[in-house]
Amino acid sequence: MLIINNTSTDPSRNLLLEENLCSLGVEVFMLWRNSPSVIVGRFQDIAAEVNTEFSEANGIPIVRRNSGGGAVYHDLGNVNYSFIQRDDRRLTLEHFARIIMVTLEAIGINSRLEFRHNDILADGLKISGSAQYRHNGILLHHGTLLFDTDLSVIPKILRRSGRVTNIRPLLKHDMTVDEFISAVRDNITWGDSK
Repeated sequence: MLIINNTSTDPSRNLLLEENLCSLGVEVFMLWRNSPSVIVGRFQDIAAEVNTEFSEANGIPIVRRNSGGGAVYHDLGNVNYSFIQRDDRRLTLEHFARIIMVTLEAIGINSRLEFRHNDILADGLKISGSAQYRHNGILLHHGTLLFDTDLSVIPKILRRSGRVTNIRPLLKHDMTVDEFISAVRDNITWGDSK
């Protein structure tokens, strides 16, 4: 599987890159970040999910993705990941959540899976959510890792926001977001775990 460290922070460009990689059928694991933006699920009603007045006043774009799931706030403290591979119905949200959990454990973060939404929790708070999209025999699984996001923005811009926390304060040894990206890349494994 090809590993891509995408350095673009343009949300529209990054989601388009995902689509293009899916259309090429290339098997990829990609890490990427977005500048402040709201990414909404394929079928979501934007007005019901996003405080559009706040987003407009603060120049925060709203971008729709191909996968379902809820609206999420991204900024440069959030690290996104994407798995793109040939579809296999055994590749569930839980399968990929467990891969991410093992990766986090390798860098000192103990986490657990909240099965109802397939969210990853640490200290009882959400640190990662994910969604999937299947098309023409290709599976896209992508998710967020709240590393050092400005959490104060989330309840202002999302009409429905759960209880979340950042990964950075949970680390035994502090690291920058770039160091975290490198650690995830270096510790990712493809098999089942936990």
